[in-house]
Amino acid sequence: MTIYLLNIALFLVWGFFLLCVNPTQRKRKWFCAIAALQWILLSGLRAETVGADTENYARSFNSFKSVSLGSQLDLCWDYLFHGADVKDPGYGVLVKLFQYVCDDYRVFLFFVAAVFMIAMAVWIYRNSAMPCLSFVIYSILFYSFFSVTGHRQTIATALIVFIGYKYVKERKLGRFLIIAFLAFMIHKSSIVFVPYYFIANFELKPVYVSCVAAVIAAVTVLGRRLYAPAARLLGFGDELFENTIGGTGTFVVLMLAVCILAFVLYPFIRKHRPDTRFLYNLLFLTTLATLLVVQQQSFMRIQQYYSLVIMLIIPEFVLCIQKRYRPLVYAAGVCVMLAFFVSTSPEYQFFWQT
Repeated sequence: MTIYLLNIALFLVWGFFLLCVNPTQRKRKWFCAIAALQWILLSGLRAETVGADTENYARSFNSFKSVSLGSQLDLCWDYLFHGADVKDPGYGVLVKLFQYVCDDYRVFLFFVAAVFMIAMAVWIYRNSAMPCLSFVIYSILFYSFFSVTGHRQTIATALIVFIGYKYVKERKLGRFLIIAFLAFMIHKSSIVFVPYYFIANFELKPVYVSCVAAVIAAVTVLGRRLYAPAARLLGFGDELFENTIGGTGTFVVLMLAVCILAFVLYPFIRKHRPDTRFLYNLLFLTTLATLLVVQQQSFMRIQQYYSLVIMLIIPEFVLCIQKRYRPLVYAAGVCVMLAFFVSTSPEYQFFWQT
């Protein structure tokens, strides 16, 4: 856990000198670049025992050495045009292309980390009011999945959320759909982010907000009868009949609390955020995804695409505070998050320590 705390402490140090002392856009870029580099190093240098699926992905990576790129492309063809039951064939193509350059799994870990963190750093640089706080939130709430566990969904998220968000705001449907297709081939669950494009630009007028509230209420009341078809499409059909119920987790409670607070503070946030509609339409979908998790834990993977929005919305909460009180609120918020982080006692080892 010490290395994680040191990582966050360095964020705060760089944040003070680059973002607080005579801040400029150039310093903002430097901060985001340094913060991304720190996480790339942590993710790439971790032992294979760190992360629930790292060892499985290592075995999978090595197994691809014995298959050809042509066979992986054939799987993609069969998956798209013949309905073959193939799990995310685009990932196999990506691995084979990478292995033409280097067949070392350690280097591949760095590659996955770089794809995700560079895309996230650019996203934070362009859209976050407080980049340091955004990185701290990521380091406490999201790193365990995106930096030390998944590969397929990590890459898919970098594509459709961080890169796709730019094309959503610019209203470039063609480029967004290309990115969405690539993400879908790597992890099919990424298709759940596509609806965001079509509502992202809606103005937050009373009639529209009322319709959203009605949909949220329907999902809350009707539950499985509404989301069962989507679950089966995304490959979660079997889990629908399990007795496991999500919703008691701290993360789910936090997400719902953030969504509620965001709607309460909307009149204040829209005064200093010109792209409020993009942010709040994303929050609407985040709320829906979180309510699905409350009823079925399997939807946590789907929620991951939307829940990243809190890295942008929580800094907006801080800006709603009077300027003289902001440092105190900022410090208190970071301390609370760190206390939560320490209570989880996460473990980390470098690969040379095993």
